[in-house]
Amino acid sequence: MHLLLHSAIDVAEPIRRRLAACLFDAKAFGQAGLRLAERQAAALGAGIMFRLRVADALLCMFAREFHAVILRVTVYGCALAAMGLLAAEVMTRGSLVAEAADTEWVEVNRPFPAFALAMPEFDEQRYAIWRHASGGGRKDVITFGDLGASGATAMIELYRGGGEPAVSDSDITASIGQLRLSTRPALPNTIDTKFGEVAVEPFTDSAPSGARQCLRFSRSFEEPRFEIAGWFCNAGEELVDRRIIACAIDRLSLVAAGSEPKLGALFARVELKRTFCGQQSVFVAATPKRNDWIEAVRDPRLRGRR
Repeated sequence: MHLLLHSAIDVAEPIRRRLAACLFDAKAFGQAGLRLAERQAAALGAGIMFRLRVADALLCMFAREFHAVILRVTVYGCALAAMGLLAAEVMTRGSLVAEAADTEWVEVNRPFPAFALAMPEFDEQRYAIWRHASGGGRKDVITFGDLGASGATAMIELYRGGGEPAVSDSDITASIGQLRLSTRPALPNTIDTKFGEVAVEPFTDSAPSGARQCLRFSRSFEEPRFEIAGWFCNAGEELVDRRIIACAIDRLSLVAAGSEPKLGALFARVELKRTFCGQQSVFVAATPKRNDWIEAVRDPRLRGRR
């Protein structure tokens, strides 16, 4: 019995050893597989991270290149715009020089009115602005009626001096050439306006349809350098009523002084002397009393009344 037990143990021992070896090999194989799997996972992760870094680098490079392209396009566009503006400025100056070769005064294409004047004798008016080509002076010209026709017409010119030489009295209305002036009288007189004494002188306009009587007026200031000049012509040979001129000058107002505060101060001072041409409004001013023969007939002097 004892011998049989030893024989069984001797037979089982190799089997146990073999099974232990197999189990050890299986464990070693599993550990090797796990290590292989870990290495493959690490390699895969490293590959993914590398690809991500490459993609990020490519995106950064594309962004920098796109930004540089946009910047270059913007610079080129600005350069082309500047060249276009420069070419336009050169062409404009060239046209102004060409126009200045014929006349020292150049008409402004889109005038912005700086003065306002209403004359009930006319339905409409035209506003023009002339600039001195080199001195920077300005003439605002307001015309009423058809200057080339034989009907009633009027014009007022407001001159603000610049760096150009002082103009003479005869050159104030030189920008309007439609009048056919006659010889001026030797002794001009004046009318009273809110701007003070304004020199007036009658003359005859030899129109094709017949002569018509006109009245020229002018007033100048030294500080600021400002001149008012113009004329009024009747439709026929009837003498011009000087009160029409006085009322028109009193209605002249400044709309925009711009960078000329002295001109604004001048209009503010003279506005205090305005008579409002007899407007019947107690909120504005009392109606001035007429002193002519018409009023004398309507309001006869009574005995005992002074």
